[in-house]
Amino acid sequence: MIRTLLLISCAIRLCAQSGPKTQPLPQRYDTVFCDCQLARTITINGKTTSSKTIAPPGAGLVDEISPSKQKTRFAFEKEHHSAWYKLVIAASGKLCLDIEPLKADDDYDFMIFKAGSKNFCDSLRTYNIQPVRACISRAREDLKGKTGLNHQSKETLVKEGPGSAYAKALEVKTGEVYLLVLDNVYDHGEGHVMHFGISELVSFKGLLKNEENRPVMAEVSLSNQNGDVLLKTETRRDGSYAFTHPIITNQSYSLNFYNDSSCTYTRSFTIKDTAEIQSLKTLLPSLKKGNKYSVGTIHFYPNESRTLPLARTAMRNLYKLMKKNPQLKIRIIGHCNGINGPKHASTDALSKERAEALKNYLVTLGIEKDRLETEGKGDSEMLFPYTPMRTESQEVQNRRVEIMVLDH
Repeated sequence: MIRTLLLISCAIRLCAQSGPKTQPLPQRYDTVFCDCQLARTITINGKTTSSKTIAPPGAGLVDEISPSKQKTRFAFEKEHHSAWYKLVIAASGKLCLDIEPLKADDDYDFMIFKAGSKNFCDSLRTYNIQPVRACISRAREDLKGKTGLNHQSKETLVKEGPGSAYAKALEVKTGEVYLLVLDNVYDHGEGHVMHFGISELVSFKGLLKNEENRPVMAEVSLSNQNGDVLLKTETRRDGSYAFTHPIITNQSYSLNFYNDSSCTYTRSFTIKDTAEIQSLKTLLPSLKKGNKYSVGTIHFYPNESRTLPLARTAMRNLYKLMKKNPQLKIRIIGHCNGINGPKHASTDALSKERAEALKNYLVTLGIEKDRLETEGKGDSEMLFPYTPMRTESQEVQNRRVEIMVLDH
């Protein structure tokens, strides 16, 4: 009954905002309400982004947050223009959050409560329930009003006034439910977007050596599954490197190694490979005429000559290598994942097209055509021949290109 009354109340208020029927309706990106009982559900599994949202004005039919009910320095003074979200956790890890105002002048405060029962909203109005995370500090101009949770902050609750714009990332488990309430203290807000991520802060350590077991000094970069470079560093003189960075659950990443006189190499991984990434030994061989090299993650979509987004960093590094070594000539060798049966002519053609696709990429960036040859091997040199137990990851690794040095 309460939920029905809330819906009717919010519907009346929204209709009242629209004005006479002859006037156009104001823009509303998404449906969100300013009462706990009507919180919009968002399921978070790894990385999740909410659509652009403008909350209705005011505190709603029920004022869940007030100084008399929330005896804490970390609660809103009152609900000005609030929006409630029900966060359903579908993966374990540390919850990070970016709340991004669409107008930098808007000032968003937020609180997160752990919902221990189906009647949480009633309990919130009745009992003095403390938030597990809150940030009600003044909006930071240098961050354009952004706030949320991250790995860098050490504060679980950020009080009002000047201070940190972010609270500490929240440890969550699959199946848990949380209630998030946002409050924009200013009128006429233009809405917000939220970016959620469940991640772990991972330590990366490794050692680069060449085929003669000598240390290699190289550039090391970390890229996400869209090919965006998240971090760059360099090895020490002994070939070692070490850094930390948050890794999102259910996302693919790549470690990329580049040296002007060595073959570029890329290693893909997910959060499941954390133990290996924390102590990685990588061979970065010197360029030698007649040698064939794997370049790592230049992989392709099934049955296409289009590279996966994760390949972008490896492709850029190969271009840098060709640009830095003008005498370098290579043969690009394409491969296929194969068909469950006899050798098929179509795989020969597709593997050749994949090699040509990489050649065209390099030529477009200014590498001379006569420095690049192509060849298709079909499915004759699969890294993982077909078996009923072959994994999707192994199939991806079969859809690859390699390079052979023709002159250097």
